[in-house]
Amino acid sequence: MKKVIDIICVCLVLLMIFGLFALNILQPNRPTVSEAEKRELAKFPELSAASLADGSFFSGISLFISDTFIFRDKLVTLSKELDSLKGLKYSLGNGDDFVVIDPNKGNKTEDDDGQMGSTLDDLLNNLDNPSTEPPQTEPPVTEDPETEPPTTEVSDTDSPDTEPEYVEIPSVNAPGQIQLDNGDIVEIVGYIKNEKYEVTELTLSKTSLNLSEGTGAVVTANVKATGSGGAALKWHISDSEVATISMNTSGGVSIKVVGKGECTLTCETVNGVSASCVIKVAEINSPSTDGNEGADFLPNGLFLHGGAVYTVTGYNEYHAKNYVQTALYYKKLFGDDVRVSVVVAPVSSMVIDNPTLKAQISDQKVILDKMAALADPSVNFVDTHTLMYEHRKEYLFFKSDHHWTARGAYYAYAAFAESLGFDATPLERFEYSILSENYNGSMYTYTQRPEVKNYLDTVEAFYPTKAHTMTITDVYGRVHNFNSSIVAGHRNYLSFISGDHPFTVINVPENPQDRNIIVFKDSFGNAFVPFLCEHYGNIFVIDTRHTSMNVYEYFKDYDITDIVFVNNIQAANSASWYQMYLKAAGAAVN
Repeated sequence: MKKVIDIICVCLVLLMIFGLFALNILQPNRPTVSEAEKRELAKFPELSAASLADGSFFSGISLFISDTFIFRDKLVTLSKELDSLKGLKYSLGNGDDFVVIDPNKGNKTEDDDGQMGSTLDDLLNNLDNPSTEPPQTEPPVTEDPETEPPTTEVSDTDSPDTEPEYVEIPSVNAPGQIQLDNGDIVEIVGYIKNEKYEVTELTLSKTSLNLSEGTGAVVTANVKATGSGGAALKWHISDSEVATISMNTSGGVSIKVVGKGECTLTCETVNGVSASCVIKVAEINSPSTDGNEGADFLPNGLFLHGGAVYTVTGYNEYHAKNYVQTALYYKKLFGDDVRVSVVVAPVSSMVIDNPTLKAQISDQKVILDKMAALADPSVNFVDTHTLMYEHRKEYLFFKSDHHWTARGAYYAYAAFAESLGFDATPLERFEYSILSENYNGSMYTYTQRPEVKNYLDTVEAFYPTKAHTMTITDVYGRVHNFNSSIVAGHRNYLSFISGDHPFTVINVPENPQDRNIIVFKDSFGNAFVPFLCEHYGNIFVIDTRHTSMNVYEYFKDYDITDIVFVNNIQAANSASWYQMYLKAAGAAVN
């Protein structure tokens, strides 16, 4: 009888296994997007002689089947829930290992990281010894099996609409502009010297703009005319309490938003031809940070308040010291001519104003001041908190995602630029667009709270003012070329430098080509990087989670002027990131 039961049990197990296998292979509506991980899933690979020869076709099939496995999203979600109960870190395919640090845990000086402090001290001492060569150890490969290569096709539509060149009309005078006392602008293109001259067509580079407070845009005119001569254009804004206009050095007008509402920009010629652009200033629904309602604290360290999910952090002196000393290690490794900076991004709870709630969470200004005090004077530890806190009423962090917004990253960039003596480009000078008005980010996966599904975010983009190109090498070694560091097609946080990839190169021809920066970053750095196009000729972005390259060996003979580490405050108070950075420099660490 026992033997019969055993046979039946084995048959049932085999039936379940083969049934699940058949369902997985034959499922009619195979998913293409993971809602739990907010990313596109692997596609079936293309068959070619090359892919058969190098084995990539069969590995692609394996990835496709595992990535689209039946019930995969439910299994991933269950895994995250179990992880949170055990206090483990989360890992999302399109983002960081996201660790919630218990602010009540205290400083940790002895753990399974071994004697990292003394090892790092030894490494620094070795660099101070002229007879010691920089370590040449090849770091191990750090792979993230959930990372997906970029799926957006390379296209000229990946950047904002290209402004048409101003039509040059033969004239005896050079173009110029005059701003009138009432705010209107008269733009003179040439000199009307003959009565037969007549404008036949006038178009604007934009016919509509969706902006938000604090942003701006540039609109130019395209004139077609008969006869010889030039045109006098008059620009007028219908409501100066919504937006104002000013002269733009390259022609046309610069628009600056000053309030909510709708207005019309009109351009008119002397013979009555006109064109207009409708400007709508959207109200970005940032969460309330000073309301009297309480907070719903969750077991994993997050809390819900005012229609948003907030992240807290803690301070760990042991790890914080190693993090800033890793920056010092790079400073000594690359030499005195290379500036090394640290940009630590606060997390969303920094904006909370409710006094009762503030008393229950860590003060990130205090944490960042302590970290700055640990940094060597030769390392530029950037004060990100002050400027961001001054603008805390703005839309700095997503309600449904653990990242900062592009606007939040902008203020960190402005603090970074000021620390190096650069003039930060004013926010209103960037070409602005809204990529999505219904983005729901990572926080539902973390919280599993149904109301978080209804927390919809706006994804804003501020395009660099200078033309540039971006080349990405993905985890499979494939190269992808873009004409912008903002890939609009993603319509979510992945739009910024197209997400996390091993190696990204951005070239800005207009900037000095001997001003070059290496960016080490987690995914908070993604929204930060495009702003660097304002100042650097070449930007090298490295995500050490996905590459085994020896950065020192690769760049030691390159004319690097700056290195910057961009991490969120949680990552900067944990072990994994500085360990990866040291390994990327070829340092042997425990």
